[in-house]
Amino acid sequence: MDATLVGEGSSDVYPLTAALNLDTPGPAVDHELVTPGIKRPLLLRMDSEEMLGVSSASIRPGSTLHIDQADTTPEEGRVYVLTDQDGAHVRLYTTTRLGPVFRAENRTFEDIPATEATIIGRVVSVASDYDPNLN
Repeated sequence: MDATLVGEGSSDVYPLTAALNLDTPGPAVDHELVTPGIKRPLLLRMDSEEMLGVSSASIRPGSTLHIDQADTTPEEGRVYVLTDQDGAHVRLYTTTRLGPVFRAENRTFEDIPATEATIIGRVVSVASDYDPNLN
């Protein structure tokens, strides 16, 4: 069987709060292979339950987020890492009757108006060690 190299390189993984100050992100929490095709990679660990839900946008706490910092133009239905006055967040971009917002999958968290957020980058892929047979 032939094998094809899909990516090469690895990166440190940082807590989600590292998105607040990318110049000094603090100590890394892990090390992981970078998803191919990312122009400006940043790997963050999901440290909250704001995207925990049942849709395809659901992200479990502890998962590694592969972020492309070169992709900061919001598109409907895409997930982004962003910051606002309350900290760093992972949210789905959507348009509501009140305008564009970043919405948490876990609806106990409030929407963040797009005008109040700074996009760090788009979540390109998510790596998780979740095994439904063990949990």
